[in-house]
Amino acid sequence: MRNANDYYPTPAWCFEKLNLDFSKYKTALEPCAGDGRIVTFLEQKGIETDYCEINEGIDFLTHPINKVDLVLTNPPFSLAMEFIEKSMEHADTVIMLLRINFLGSQKRNPWWLQHKPKKLIVLSKRPSFTGAGTDSTEYAWFIGEKNTNYIEPGIDFIL
Repeated sequence: MRNANDYYPTPAWCFEKLNLDFSKYKTALEPCAGDGRIVTFLEQKGIETDYCEINEGIDFLTHPINKVDLVLTNPPFSLAMEFIEKSMEHADTVIMLLRINFLGSQKRNPWWLQHKPKKLIVLSKRPSFTGAGTDSTEYAWFIGEKNTNYIEPGIDFIL
C-alpha cells in the first residue's frame, strides 16, 4: 500500500553523507519538505532555506517560487519529471534523489539527451523510506547545474 501524497521521508544518512561543498550556497528550497529533515540539514549548513509541503497546503507545482541557489529534495516519484523541470527553472543547482532506473524510459530519453546530469551520487546501501525494509530499488542523487561550476562531474558513491 502506497503512502498518501507519496510521503516517504528520506533517511538522514542519505543526505548527511553527501560530500558536497554546501558553503557555496546562500539560499535553498526543499520542494517536498515532509517532516523537515532536509530543511533542518540545509539550515544547519548555514543556508537560508524555504520549503513547500503539500500536506501543509503548499504545493510546489502550483506555488510561486523565488529563484534560489539550490534545490535539494526527494521528489514524489510519480511527479519527479515535473519537480525536476520546475526546480531547474528556479535554481542553479538541482539535487534530486531518484531511482537509478529513472535514467531509462523511451519517454524521458529525449529530455535526458538535452539535460544530462552533471553528477550521480549512487547510494550503495538501499534506503528504507518506511522503516520496514527497502523496496529492492537502487537510488542515486541526480545533480544538475547551470550558471555555476561548484559540482565536480562524474559518478560518486555513498557507502
